[in-house]
Amino acid sequence: MKTFLLPDLGEGLTESEVVAWRVAEGDTVELNQPLADIETAKAVVELPSPYAGVISKLHAGEGETVAVGAPLIEFDVDGTGGAPAAPADEAAPSPEAGPVATPEAPEATGEQAEAEERSAAAPAAEEPAATDGAEAKPEKVQVLVGSITVHGGKPVRAKRAWEVEPFVREEKRGPNRAMPPVRKLAKDRGIDLQAVRASGADGLVTRADVEGHGSAPVAAPASTREKVTGLRKHTAAAMTQSALTVPHAATFHQVDVTETLALAKAGDASFLALAARAILLAAKRWPDVTASFHADTNELERFAHVNLGIAVSTDRGLVVASIDEAEAMDASALTAAIKDRAVRAREGSLSMAELTSSNITISNVGVFGVDGGIPILNPGESAIIALGAIRRLPWEHEGQVVLRDVCTVTVSFDHRVLDGREAAGFLADIAAVLERPALALAR
Repeated sequence: MKTFLLPDLGEGLTESEVVAWRVAEGDTVELNQPLADIETAKAVVELPSPYAGVISKLHAGEGETVAVGAPLIEFDVDGTGGAPAAPADEAAPSPEAGPVATPEAPEATGEQAEAEERSAAAPAAEEPAATDGAEAKPEKVQVLVGSITVHGGKPVRAKRAWEVEPFVREEKRGPNRAMPPVRKLAKDRGIDLQAVRASGADGLVTRADVEGHGSAPVAAPASTREKVTGLRKHTAAAMTQSALTVPHAATFHQVDVTETLALAKAGDASFLALAARAILLAAKRWPDVTASFHADTNELERFAHVNLGIAVSTDRGLVVASIDEAEAMDASALTAAIKDRAVRAREGSLSMAELTSSNITISNVGVFGVDGGIPILNPGESAIIALGAIRRLPWEHEGQVVLRDVCTVTVSFDHRVLDGREAAGFLADIAAVLERPALALAR
């Protein structure tokens, strides 16, 4: 018997949440076969099997949080299942028990038949447990994530008679299951997920099931409480640590982005990618914006490359996906990279390296229709840039007041690393490129 302890799936994480099991107790698994989808502080990852054998026990249910180093799964690596042999007087099923699920035996040869007759004549207490023969063909059953193998019943000794009970799927295998966004929708509407009729595969509750549940509106409770787990729990802890330990300061600037917006509309680069290019160019002139202050050693760490973090809002919470060595990319490459990170962040398929390697972050809060904001620094970073919504405003341009496209750009910074002059100079250089993108070519 082997006990598998939950490993640290990230960088110093203390716990993870079981999103979905891909196996059940009694299943036979192979080495490196996916066992479960585990939500770390930053992503949902597959947990591979460290052993080949039989699942003896699952120590946590779906949705439960497990501490790193705590028991997660028990394996019978010998494949015996760890079940003791039944006593002789309990070997044969009672008449009321009905057919018993047992493995099918291969067709007996003449010698085997004689051996069976001799075995049947021996006392029942000396009869060996029936363990040979081909197992009933397993059936693949679709579940929340992937599939599991459903086996027939455990072998039971019988008197020369081998019967197989056909596999009949239960009407309901257990509690209704749903993807995290659907679970949240049910909670927001005050709907008990177990009361919803599931139309998805193998009891999976869909969004349509929740939206169509009940003919009468359900009165909303006066208040509800929901335990914060996974990504949102990590984000809360990280932002609290950042706010309490880092002396934040911020500066902002309204920028005429008319020419940059026109450039984005005329080409294959997005406005966010062009803004990223402006930030990368400004970071060359102010390299400490990508540095990291280590309070424990009172050291300032500087990096050779700019790993640009892109803040992405997902159903699970906010993640920062890194585009490493972004300074080497042009606007078209950045556009493709930003789209790729956003898609995979919402799918939960980003690698841990992509979620932890950024050294400066850009947050496009303008997509939510707000003019700007003062973002909290991503832990370990010294600057974060927020882009507000682009507004068509009366603006002084070449001696006249005309309508121009204006965007508020904010830089929050670690005052231990940067002072006001450096932060303002960095922001002014970003604004200069956004106002006249031709400067990027000149520089």
